[in-house]
Amino acid sequence: MNRTFVLMVMLLAGTSLAAQGVLDKVVARVGEESIFATDVKAAIGLGIVELGSARDPESAAITGLIDRRLMLREILRGSSPEPDQAAVDEEVGRMKSYAATTLKAVMDSSGIDEQLLRRIARDTLRIQLYLDTRFPHVDVNDDEAQQYYRANPSAFSRNGVLMTFAQAAPSAHELAARDRRSGRINQWLAGLARRTEVTRTEAPAAPSR
Repeated sequence: MNRTFVLMVMLLAGTSLAAQGVLDKVVARVGEESIFATDVKAAIGLGIVELGSARDPESAAITGLIDRRLMLREILRGSSPEPDQAAVDEEVGRMKSYAATTLKAVMDSSGIDEQLLRRIARDTLRIQLYLDTRFPHVDVNDDEAQQYYRANPSAFSRNGVLMTFAQAAPSAHELAARDRRSGRINQWLAGLARRTEVTRTEAPAAPSR
């Protein structure tokens, strides 16, 4: 069977990001689909998942890849809009810039070529389009913004001095709305996880979201 055809079937099925031409360690499973150690390295090296300030980047990347797989499984159940080529080009460029001088090493070690890189970019954009449609940004009122301001003083302090709410109001509204949206997305992901058997070979060192 043609190797290119095999790789495309794997990707369309939502399986590993990496070409599984060599023995690879399974770090997690989502349903019958496996996530491999090389997937984790690619996710970290190309910025495929957000790591934030995680103390354990590999654990955070596994969590991010599990979430990504859960979302793609759900999104591909229905009719998923195809991202335009300009957006795909931009996302590919972002990943390459993120990897910078390590790009060739990351792609070679993960078995990713230009075609697979574009597939990853399209999946990222599909997720973004879906989330933007299902969980649009909704502003919060002043009371909610003030609650967020009081609960997160470090976000509104400059050189150890807490800004007044009047000074912090625009940022407080934005951050509170973003936090609410993240909460709704996390609730949705938790529901997807309850309906799918998700396992990982080792427990995460600390929560990554």
